[in-house]
Amino acid sequence: MWQRFRKWLNIDHIVDVSVDLFLILFDVLSSPILIVMRLLRYVIGKYLMDGVKNKIKKLLHWLQTKPRWVSWIVIPVLIYAVAHLLVLMWIFGQAFGEFIMDEWGKNNV
Repeated sequence: MWQRFRKWLNIDHIVDVSVDLFLILFDVLSSPILIVMRLLRYVIGKYLMDGVKNKIKKLLHWLQTKPRWVSWIVIPVLIYAVAHLLVLMWIFGQAFGEFIMDEWGKNNV
């Protein structure tokens, strides 16, 4: 194991690791809100999106046991609902995104 570590420990790896650490430290020290944002993104990605994926998988497995005509009804309704949900998310993002960013900017100054 020590030999493998010594083989890995060359100037290229040392420079790469030190630059990455510097960038991370500079990024965190220059803007602490990024820590919170990264944690939020991780939580949303991990739990919310995994939950949505699991619900879709359960729905598709449920549809496999149903007659084909049920799938012909459920899938278009689902696509229609998801499209409208995405449009609403976009509208709220456009409407309130600037307001939210202004509020965060005032708190950081």
